[in-house]
Amino acid sequence: MNRRTNSYGPMQKTRAYTGIILRLQKGRSRQLQLTIFTKESGILYVYAPKGKKGYNQGFGSFMAFSPITFDAWERDHVLFMGEYESHRSTILDALTWDYYVYTQMFVEMVLAIIPVGEPDERIYELIGCYSRAIASRNVRVATIIAGWQLTACAGYMPDTAAAQVYMGPGTDGRKTYYLSDEREDMQPVPLPSAVRQLWQTLLTYSWQKTDTIQLPRNQLAFLEHLLYSYVEELSGRQLKCRKLIEEGKKV
Repeated sequence: MNRRTNSYGPMQKTRAYTGIILRLQKGRSRQLQLTIFTKESGILYVYAPKGKKGYNQGFGSFMAFSPITFDAWERDHVLFMGEYESHRSTILDALTWDYYVYTQMFVEMVLAIIPVGEPDERIYELIGCYSRAIASRNVRVATIIAGWQLTACAGYMPDTAAAQVYMGPGTDGRKTYYLSDEREDMQPVPLPSAVRQLWQTLLTYSWQKTDTIQLPRNQLAFLEHLLYSYVEELSGRQLKCRKLIEEGKKV
């Protein structure tokens, strides 16, 4: 495509992208910032300029977990969306608040451990599988499975047969788990073989599978807690949605 000029000044050549919307936030005046995981460049932050009649440069509206194709151009290291086609997902409309929080936890985990601007076909496919699964399956279970598979895709595949888990206080004083070879300052957590087997099952789960897998409540709760602790350990930051999920379970 050739260079063009708009209200923002001279434009660079546009580039075509295919992606899945992860998050929408209000940006600068009359703009919306979209966080999109694209096939071509991984995580991108793109501004969608808003005209007097709305986002009138394309087809469809914006919603998290919606597939989108779009053109983008860069100015001062900021990406702006040009023409687009978004197939609006209605998945989130039907979710309860508790399940909605789990979808935001998954997005938060993606943004916590996946570097910006690095394409990865496996992660793109995983996000697609997750977005389809939450429409028909237990959202909490789908989030736990996708979360563990996300760590593996990011290069942090745990050795479920030999991993050592320790329990200790987190940065905010709450109980948390750590995956480590040896921690003399913390108490080791025994992992029965059944827990290790379930852990491996979640990591290798096929999203095309229709058979029901057995998910003992206590084992799943432990692996959920371990997942959030592991992502926080890898990223060096707390997951905001973790507190919302834990508070929801107390109600």
